[in-house]
Amino acid sequence: AVVSTQSTGGTATIPPHVSQIADQICGLSLHETGQLTKLLKERLGIGDIAMAAPAAAAAAPATAAEPEPEPVVEEKTSFDVKLLGINPSMKIKLIKAVKEALPELNLVAAKKLVEGAPCTVKEKVPKADAEALKAKLSKFGGDVSLE
Repeated sequence: AVVSTQSTGGTATIPPHVSQIADQICGLSLHETGQLTKLLKERLGIGDIAMAAPAAAAAAPATAAEPEPEPVVEEKTSFDVKLLGINPSMKIKLIKAVKEALPELNLVAAKKLVEGAPCTVKEKVPKADAEALKAKLSKFGGDVSLE
C-alpha cells in the first residue's frame, strides 16, 4: 500500500516504509532527535550548514521531521573539592598542604579533616581554584574529586 499526501506541488505518493520512518522520527525525544541528526550528518558526509537567509527560514513552514537544536548545557562554574582518601605514607605532607590551602584551619583541624576522609575540603570554589587545589592535594597523596 502507498500513502497519499498533499504537498505544495500537489498529490504525492509515499511508500509505507518512509511513512513508518517519519512516524518513528516524530516519536523521538529532543535529545534523540539531536543524536539522529548528528548520526545522519556523519553517515551522509554533510557538514554544518550556515543560514544564508534567516528570514527565508522563518517564513518556511516547519515540518515534523525537522529536529530542534539540542538544549544548551550550562558549564558548571563552582565546584566542591572532596577528599576521598589518602596515601598513609604521605599523610603528614597532605595535612600540611591542607593547612596551607585553608589558612583558617589550625594544624589540629587540618589533621582531623584529612583523617576524616572522605570529606568535603572546600565548597563552591571557582573552577581554576578547584583544579589547583585538586592538583596540590593529589601531589601530596590525596585522592581528590571535583563535584
